[in-house]
Parts: sequence; C-alpha cells; structure tokens
Amino acid sequence: AENLIELCEQVAYDRKAENILRLDMRGIDTAQSDYYVLCTGLSEPHIGAISERIQREVREKMEIRPLLCNGDQRSHWIIVDFGYAIIHVMTQDAREKYQLEELWGDAPREDIVKKLDAEAKKRKAAAE
Repeated sequence: AENLIELCEQVAYDRKAENILRLDMRGIDTAQSDYYVLCTGLSEPHIGAISERIQREVREKMEIRPLLCNGDQRSHWIIVDFGYAIIHVMTQDAREKYQLEELWGDAPREDIVKKLDAEAKKRKAAAE
C-alpha cells in the first residue's frame, strides 16, 4: 500500500500538482479507505492530466488498475480509487468549496510537497 501511495504522490508532484496532502484514515470509522491523498491542479485540463498520469504510472509500474475513477475535469474533482488509497485531484475552487481537510480534520496528515522538496534538495546536494 505504501509503495502505491508514494508513487501516486510522486506522479502528482512531478505533474506540478499543488498542496499535496496525505491523510491517514485508518483510525477514522467513517473512512472508505486507509489513505486519502488530496492534491490541487491549476485548471480543468491540469486535473485531468494529473489523474490520467497517476493511473498510467500505477498500471505500468505496479500492474494495478483503479477500482473506480469518478468525475472528470469539467466537474473540477476527479477521484481515483485504488481500494486502500483514494486519490482526490481537485481544482482550487473545488478544494475550497468541499474542504475535505476540515471534514477529516482529526486524521493525521503529511505535507507531501514539503517532504518531496526536501528529498529533491538532498539528492541535488549529493550530486554536487
């Protein structure tokens, strides 16, 4: 599960998604999955590109297809459900409107952009 989540997060990061956040939902009774990953795209085409690339990379690298992909870029919110991880790719307007972080405010969270930026800096420093 961890490898799948990290791959989804890395793909979103590489595709320039913003505000990537992992919510650990394992202690939340109403959760439909162990982990939710939320990320923001800059436009309708951008959220479509992010979700499509996540699905393609997971299929090619892990041979896993989502159980469900719901929404499209016109809806401003695309959900890619891998069972134990659900990826929410949203426009900024949709993210502000639905406030999923607040809905599941008691779930432990990790700022993935901060984590991946730090890892990239370490790799760059090691290469120099």
